[in-house]
Amino acid sequence: MEKKRALVLGASQNLGAHLAGRMAAEGWAVTALGRRPAGETDLPADLEYIQADLSLPETLEWLPEKIGDAPDAVVYNAVRYPDQKTGTPSLRELESVFRVNALVPYRLLLDLLLEPRDRFCSVVVVNSDAIYHAREQSGVYSASKAALRVLTGTLASTARGHNGSVSTLLLGPLADREKVRGLQRVAEQRGTTEEEVTRLFLRRSNTNLVIDELIDFESCFQSLRYMIGLGPVANGMMCRLDGGSAGGLV
Repeated sequence: MEKKRALVLGASQNLGAHLAGRMAAEGWAVTALGRRPAGETDLPADLEYIQADLSLPETLEWLPEKIGDAPDAVVYNAVRYPDQKTGTPSLRELESVFRVNALVPYRLLLDLLLEPRDRFCSVVVVNSDAIYHAREQSGVYSASKAALRVLTGTLASTARGHNGSVSTLLLGPLADREKVRGLQRVAEQRGTTEEEVTRLFLRRSNTNLVIDELIDFESCFQSLRYMIGLGPVANGMMCRLDGGSAGGLV
């Protein structure tokens, strides 16, 4: 029996690598895409991998041909954060953030949805609860993710007549490897537990959420699997994982 094909963009590490690896473990033929070289990813060695920098305008000129026919499932998890080290971001930096976080997924997914095909295509766009709040240092990122949310809605309208669905997996603060290690170091320095440091971190950094734990990757995968399994019913839906702060399915 032919395996179903999946494309996971933004898959070189952390959540994206977990989603790609778990889909492969469940029998999907996965193509993963990321900015890092293949030898620097967290992916299984036998996964097909495309190295691509989505912030470069020329990438979209060659990427569709590399992807080939529309797969059975597409997960867009690529993200870019503004460089906080350089002070006020340049216009070029702002364009790169909006390109990766909003413009590239819109254009790439639109082309995939409009492509004639016999097989149904489930698209899941990973977004952030940052769309609901913006602070001085996160305003650009929040705005780019809000733009993605609006554009995802238009993609869902397109999918309705083109044998596909487009849904959103909206996530709260994730248990990224670097974040967890940082919290562990703080706990060791203060002579307290990692759980207590995590609670304090979340209360200060995510004042809009009522949450004591970071969102684990496996919960994200289980939500993704559920949304893909819904098929056409998932079109336009949003699954919000934020530790129970604002409900679940919207």
